[in-house]
Order: sequence, then structure tokens, then C-alpha cells
Amino acid sequence: MAKLVAIGDSLTQGFQSGAILKTEWSFPAMIARSLGLSVPTDFRIPSFFGSGLPINIEELLRFMETELGNKISPDEWILRFPFLLEQFIDEVEDLYERGRGRKPSVFRGQFHNLAVWGFRVFDTFSINSDYCDKVIDESEGWIEDDFLGLPNAPMYRTARIVLNPAKEGAKGMWTQIENLQAINDAEGVENLIIWLGANDCLGTVASLSLKEMPSTFSSNDPEKRGRFNLTHPDIFKQDYATFINKIKGAISLNTRVFVGTIPYVTIPPITQGIGKLPENSKYFNYYGRFFANENNFNPFFNSKLTGEESKKIDEAVDKFNQIIRSEVSSAGNNFHLVDVGGILNNLAVKRNHLSNSPDEPLKAYYRSLGLSDHPLLRLYPIPNTLLLKTQDGTRISGGLFSLDSVHPSTIGYGIAAEAFLRKMQEVGVKDANPLHLDWRQIIAQDSLLQSPPALWDDIINGAERNSILWDVIFKVLG
Repeated sequence: MAKLVAIGDSLTQGFQSGAILKTEWSFPAMIARSLGLSVPTDFRIPSFFGSGLPINIEELLRFMETELGNKISPDEWILRFPFLLEQFIDEVEDLYERGRGRKPSVFRGQFHNLAVWGFRVFDTFSINSDYCDKVIDESEGWIEDDFLGLPNAPMYRTARIVLNPAKEGAKGMWTQIENLQAINDAEGVENLIIWLGANDCLGTVASLSLKEMPSTFSSNDPEKRGRFNLTHPDIFKQDYATFINKIKGAISLNTRVFVGTIPYVTIPPITQGIGKLPENSKYFNYYGRFFANENNFNPFFNSKLTGEESKKIDEAVDKFNQIIRSEVSSAGNNFHLVDVGGILNNLAVKRNHLSNSPDEPLKAYYRSLGLSDHPLLRLYPIPNTLLLKTQDGTRISGGLFSLDSVHPSTIGYGIAAEAFLRKMQEVGVKDANPLHLDWRQIIAQDSLLQSPPALWDDIINGAERNSILWDVIFKVLG
């Protein structure tokens, strides 16, 4: 029997620093190891070539370091940086559009981690590899090898690898649900992890724009749905109910299901609050990009969300989580809620008025669990949810988020693994114990903790000095 299967999006797949690559350090893989399973044999996971998809910021900066050293001079920003960036991106494009990244795998089974970054709730039962092929073909431009062009339709290329790795014709219509059904039919599923819904609102902070889906929207085409970055709660309710019903139809009554709540997407440091935070308020006047600050932000020129828009996004997340709670509550005694979204809320620094003591949220969190000597609290400085800041290649702040400033770092995923394991232990899953997580190994595998790219300093400083220019660059690339 398959002891553990996972369905979800980037948070479940293990996405970090702009790319999916380290799937062996996703939080479900951490849980699998703590349950005594071997990864990737007992807990099967997809693997990705090169630096992953779509663009691995960490690997890009390490490549830049080999060419430019630990600092980028003014002339190198102009004369060398753009061409080295093109070289790196071109290799990724070649690998996945024309190289071995596009070839079928020899593996003909189903992965136990079925998560795909970028998936919304609707996508779990709507996107299959045939649809992926269609989008990939249609989105390929007339220029095959674009300048600064990443592989086209990277989410769909990822989904095709996960859903139908060997590109078998008979499996062309299989979604995540059909893959789950196949695992259940062949092996049985003892425990199922689900963490979905973030992408029904995440695009708002990634683009710093609000494109709300109207309640009357009725298309079943995932691409047309993708034109909106905030799913209407009424439609989310329909999608989640359909999803849970399909899950119930794909598993046995004995399968224990653990469902995560959605974090507030306005907390991760992909956005920076600008303007004085009023007393007892959770919201700043504006939210700019990760490099925005009081000195370089201009609301007339920089991309932004207003405080009211951010509040509206959070209110949508609250409604999404109410829907998730209701669906889990009515799904049956084998369904269990894991409030991972609430954990991030507790770990927030600025929102909780703790900018002067950024260590406190993590310390308070582990105190509440009776773990005042947790391994993460022995790190210096104690990790927090702020933007990763480094000095001469040494971390001086942040640590719980990766370089894309929206996805967790390896240790951040470890906190999610603990949360699911606590609930699994609570309901009697054999061998489930958050204390069995190998934190020494998790910390050792966190490359941003052990040796952050030295050029990260220059990237942040350069963006802070030229915020309007970098804003334009992000608009073009996004």
C-alpha cells in the first residue's frame, strides 16, 4: 500500500527560488522520510533536468558569480549581465524545448507526489497531458529560439512530466485525480495530503494587480480562467466541492486525508509594505515589489497594490478557507484539516508589529508547541519571514522564504512538514511524529542557509537604487 500520496501546487511540489527542481526536499518528501519511507523509491517523485523550470534564481546567481565574482561593477551591469542572463536562460530553453527535458521518461507509473506548481483548484481535475500538449504547441511563437525567452508554457511542461511522464497515449486524458485513482487501484492509499488554493489568489501579489474573476464566469478552459488572478469565492466554492467529490471517488473510505488551509499571500516578502502601519492595523498604505522601501517608492511610477486591495485579497483568502473548512468537515471522518495558513499568519513580522524583534514570531510559535529548544531557534540569526538579506555571502535576516520571496526555503518547508505530521500523529497514523523530522539534514540541505549566493547583495542593492527601472523589467518579464 502507498503510505503517502500528495496532491497540490507549488507549495506541495517543493518549488523554490523561481523553479521546480529540489523535489526530494518538498515537505511531503520530508514527511515520507520521517515515516521510514525511502525517497524516491517508496515515495516516488518526479525529477527535473538542469536547473529546473522555469528559472532558478539561485542557480542563475551562482552561475553569475563564476563569471563576475562577488560584485557586479557598473559597466558589468550594462556590458556583461544581460548577455550572461541570456546565456543561462537560453540553456534552459534549449533543454526543455529541444533537449532531453522534452523527451518521454522511461518511468511508466504514477508519482506519489502529484503536485504541479501553478495549479489552481480547478486545474486538478481539468488539466491533463493532452491539454498540456495543446497549450505548449499553441504558445510557441514563430521565433523558435527567443532572446531572453524561457521555455514556453513552463507550467504545462511541468504538468506533462508529472501527469504522464512516459507520454503514453492511453494516459493523455489523466488529470491528478485519475493518477490518484490509478495509485489507489494498484496499491491502495493509506494517507493523502492536499494543499491547494493559493494560486486562486497568488497572481495578485506576483503582478501587483487585481484582476477579479466575475461571479458569472462560466468557462471550463483553464487558460481562459488564467486571465484572472483572483477567483471569485462563489466559483472557488464550486471548484472545491467538485474537487473533494472527485477525491472521494478516487480513494477508499479508509484513506486518511489531510487538507491544508491557504496562507495569506500578502504576508510573504514578494511585496513590501510602504507607508506607516497604523496602530492596530494589519495593512500599509501601499504594497510594492520586494525591493521597494520608503526611500525609493513612488506611487505614481512604481507598480503597487493599495492597502484596500490587499485587504480585499485577504478577505478572499478568508472566504476560501471557510469553504475548505466546510468541505473538510462534511467530507467524512477520514478528512482532517491542517491550518498551515494560520501558522504563516502567526510567523508574520511586520503585520504583527514586530519589526523591532523579528526573532520573536518563530520563538513564540515554538514556545506554544512546548519546543523552546527547537533546532531552528539555535540558528543565528533566528530565521524569520522577512526578505532574505545577506552581507558578504552571510545571511543577516530572513531565511524562511527562498529567493523568489513567495515560496518557502527548505527549512520553511520543514515547518509545513511538522504541521502535517502533528495532525497525522493526532489521528493515529503509525510512525507519524514531528519530532522524527531530521532537522540536522533539512538544515544541511538548505543551500540558502548554508551558503547564500554572494551576488544576492548586489541584486537587492541594485534594485533598491533603480526601483523604477527594475519595475519596468519585471513588467516586461512578467
